[in-house]
Amino acid sequence: MMVEIDAAIEYLRGRVSCDSGDSDESQYMKFGIQLSYVLPFAFLYFSFLIAIVKRRRHCELFEDSFFALHLVDGIVTLIFLLLDISFLRLTTYIRPVCEYFVPFLKDDSYYLTPYFTVYLYAQFAKILSTLAMNANRYTSVNYPLIHKSIWIRHCQKVLIGVLIIPILFVWPVGIAKTSFLPNKGQGLIMYEHRFWWARTSFGRILIGGSTLVFTIFSSIVTTYKLSKLGKHMRRVEVSLTIATIFTSVGFVLMLTVQVVQLVVPLDTFVDDPWIAAFLLGATQFVNDFYMLSGPVVLLILDRKIRKSILHCSLRRSNSDKRILEVSARPVTITETHMF
Repeated sequence: MMVEIDAAIEYLRGRVSCDSGDSDESQYMKFGIQLSYVLPFAFLYFSFLIAIVKRRRHCELFEDSFFALHLVDGIVTLIFLLLDISFLRLTTYIRPVCEYFVPFLKDDSYYLTPYFTVYLYAQFAKILSTLAMNANRYTSVNYPLIHKSIWIRHCQKVLIGVLIIPILFVWPVGIAKTSFLPNKGQGLIMYEHRFWWARTSFGRILIGGSTLVFTIFSSIVTTYKLSKLGKHMRRVEVSLTIATIFTSVGFVLMLTVQVVQLVVPLDTFVDDPWIAAFLLGATQFVNDFYMLSGPVVLLILDRKIRKSILHCSLRRSNSDKRILEVSARPVTITETHMF
């Protein structure tokens, strides 16, 4: 298998091309369209994270372990999107940038190794953080009496696991030489495979598949429990169902892309432009979908979170205003007791 991979990489190296076949203007338009939805959603998630950090001490809602998990999830999501847009997508859609980097990066070297290692690390951490948040939701509904105590004891361990376990899957990239080998305008980074069994695709299928199975299982059980609580829980039930659909679709698409990459030979992608274009589009869509669908669903469907963010902002603002007004007056015992 390693011989086939190495031969395919050399085959690809001999056909390096930054020309997609489309005009530069159409490529710029594609890049702009992607930025038009990725950046707003990323900013939305960033704003949500800032709200969590600022208001954990002022709003009881944001002290929950679920938001600690969301904080880690948001950080790895934004890191991945920043890395993806700043190089891989940039070199895919902006031909002059691609042509500038090719002479420096097409030969095997360690120049891109740190970038590609962190890029893949963020992917794995994202999958694991999604698994952790699903487990958190599962215990909150199915074990409400001990949910908080469970996560007080184990939340830190779970967060450490989310950040450490990806290293077990990306170390082959971290010790490998990498090369930038664009094909027909598609930015590709390849790494040397020193061990045939140590491929990141295997890890993504393993962790992604496990996360998908648990997501579906936990959501079925949780939805059933919520349906038993009466009509007042219908809104929560619907929100959870929609969030599960988004998460599951994202992971199904991601797993499908990984299986295609494993099954279809690399030289097939090189020779057939339609398959290459499909894989490029599918990969970028999947990355955007499962990276950004979580926070969007959470903020759109969960009225309590939206209200709490606004309420905390207003309360903090009013509190600051009141402190400012009182500090401008002569300090008296009566005014002190008002707080």
